[in-house]
Amino acid sequence: MSQDELTLNDIAALIVQIEPTDLTDLAQVRKALHAIAESSSAPVQRLAMEAIKRIDEMMGGKASDPSGLLAEIGALIEKAMDEMEKPDHEEISSSSSKSGGGALAASRDETRPSSNLPAEADPALLAEFITESRDLIANAEAALLRLEGDPENTETVNTIFRAFHTIKGTSAFLGLESISELCHRAESLLTRIRDKEIRCTGGYADLAFRSVDMLKDFLKIVQDALGGEPMVTPDGFDDLMALLAEPEAAATLEEPGEAPTVSLRLGDILVSQGKANREEVEAAAIDQGNETIGLALVRSEAASLTEVGRALREQRRMASGEFAADSSVRVRTDRLDRLVEMVGELVIGHSMVAQDETVTSGNHPELQRKVNHTDKIVRQIQDLCMSIRMVPLRSTIHKIARLVRDLARRKELMVNFISIGEDTEIDRNMVDLINDPLVHLVRNALDHGIEPPDERERNGKPRAGTLQLKAYHSGGNVVVEISDDGRGLDREKIIQKAIAKGLIQSEKGMSDSEITSLIFQPGFSTADKVTDISGRGVGLDVVRKAVETLRGRVEVSSELGKGSTFCVRLPLTMAVTDGMLVRVGKQRYILPTINIDMSFRPSPEALSTIIGQGETVLFKGKVMPIFRLHRLFNIKDAVEDPTRGLLIIIGEGTERCALLVDELVGQQQVVAKSLGNGIGNVQGIAGGAILGDGRVGLILDPQGIIALARQTPEPRAAKEVVCRQET
Repeated sequence: MSQDELTLNDIAALIVQIEPTDLTDLAQVRKALHAIAESSSAPVQRLAMEAIKRIDEMMGGKASDPSGLLAEIGALIEKAMDEMEKPDHEEISSSSSKSGGGALAASRDETRPSSNLPAEADPALLAEFITESRDLIANAEAALLRLEGDPENTETVNTIFRAFHTIKGTSAFLGLESISELCHRAESLLTRIRDKEIRCTGGYADLAFRSVDMLKDFLKIVQDALGGEPMVTPDGFDDLMALLAEPEAAATLEEPGEAPTVSLRLGDILVSQGKANREEVEAAAIDQGNETIGLALVRSEAASLTEVGRALREQRRMASGEFAADSSVRVRTDRLDRLVEMVGELVIGHSMVAQDETVTSGNHPELQRKVNHTDKIVRQIQDLCMSIRMVPLRSTIHKIARLVRDLARRKELMVNFISIGEDTEIDRNMVDLINDPLVHLVRNALDHGIEPPDERERNGKPRAGTLQLKAYHSGGNVVVEISDDGRGLDREKIIQKAIAKGLIQSEKGMSDSEITSLIFQPGFSTADKVTDISGRGVGLDVVRKAVETLRGRVEVSSELGKGSTFCVRLPLTMAVTDGMLVRVGKQRYILPTINIDMSFRPSPEALSTIIGQGETVLFKGKVMPIFRLHRLFNIKDAVEDPTRGLLIIIGEGTERCALLVDELVGQQQVVAKSLGNGIGNVQGIAGGAILGDGRVGLILDPQGIIALARQTPEPRAAKEVVCRQET
């Protein structure tokens, strides 16, 4: 009795014993049948492949009567055993194994890159994964076809997203990295569709369809691998991954230019394009039941999902009489930036006209009325251009949500992430720039703030910590708050670290906000150990610098044992700067309003000079240094007496100070421009702008001014007194 007979006998005995739900045993039977098929005669091979097909139906969850299928498999094996007993089988088997079988194996080795399933993968789990994924893909296929008819349906996009997300998580757990990476990139595409950054039409829709088709190919390969076949990469995988990485490239690709058909029926369109034959379409139509014809064609494999999707778009265009129309126009971002810049110049030019003496004199009321009307139109154009460049923070927040999940899992934390204000809009040029500062703050909250579950429970807190990201508009600015209910900032630990690093002599006279602001100093970290997340003294100083580069500021408030809140304030756009025009001597400067806390005229009693520190002012119980702008920039004929000028409070924490200017001229929107390579970087100056009267004004950099003032020695006052300590 040959080895093949023994194998078939074993299989026949096993089939009688196993249950339809025993996926592990079914996978073993399938593998054994594959081995028999490769080294047997054509009749035995055909019967073995028929049995394998029945097993695939059972493992794929497609069998309406699993017990009946098991009986059919048993009958096929009995027939195969009968074929094995025929006299000519030995000769055929021998020749096939010596010639055809060897050639087939060699061909497979040459044309299909071999890669085994992960060693730790459980066949039962893989079989269950295949079954679950097929159900998810079926739902995604139906949703994609619905989305073709209604590209704005967010819930439909969510259905597709959930399918990819679930498959991604399970495949990553099972070590199927290619499937996980495919789903991850498809998720990114769907996130952009869900966030209304792009529409699920044209090339973008093709990418979604091709991703689903590729998943189906992968599942078939995994199923074959369970039966002993080598793992291979489906054709077109690398090309698809490249397009998913740069979806815009797919959006510009033209679809195959088939000639328009007369019929509006989906099946006729597919047949005319050569994507399906008439018999398969008619068979699918008969068996479609309550399904749409498109879904029936996909299920019956008469056409791929990608081909059906393209045919649906062709059908919709034909029905509307538009063969190449699109509801949107792609505009290059550099052109959009140029448009916004020119509108800013228009605002300045109109401001110059409005401030002309001919208009302001009052001698030409009709001219003044027309100028006022033009001003209204110009402002509307400016607002419209600004809104075109605005995008919601949703995609940024979603990336952070994924980061929170991954980091929490790595650190074994339980974290509830709450996001508020995903629709808050910001200049698209700032979206990518704000991502890194927010990521730093989130990583800091997870590494330093939120405690492990056991520690939280000992402290009387819920085991799961809360991390909240809240975005909103306030006073013409975008505010993003990141708060947690973790440990909070340890005031004493910060003081000890600051003294050790030589940042302060002692904490005497420092407020809580001044102490907490020390964490933004370069190289400052209170972490007890260095991890792959933080603890190297790199982070919060980078956050502050990045936010200041965007002309914003970051603040922190904390309570030990209860948590911390970091507040990032940014201008809505960097194209136009809201500024306060100040005069110093004969010079005028623009101070960004986002950096101004308040302005006031001090009384003589509030002014003092502290030995070794220079001039100070006592305002609302706080002592802060006075920096004279005219001395920093060597400006003559400026106000020397602070009681005759104005003090403007800028900065925060230990960097808080009062800036002396002659007067506030007024508020003005300006288009910020670089000083260029000829002048280079000037400390205390952020850029330049054309003022309403046509003159050039310099935009002040508050942090640069503070740094410049600390480097510039103040002249000794005629009388030095020691300011009274705060009571």
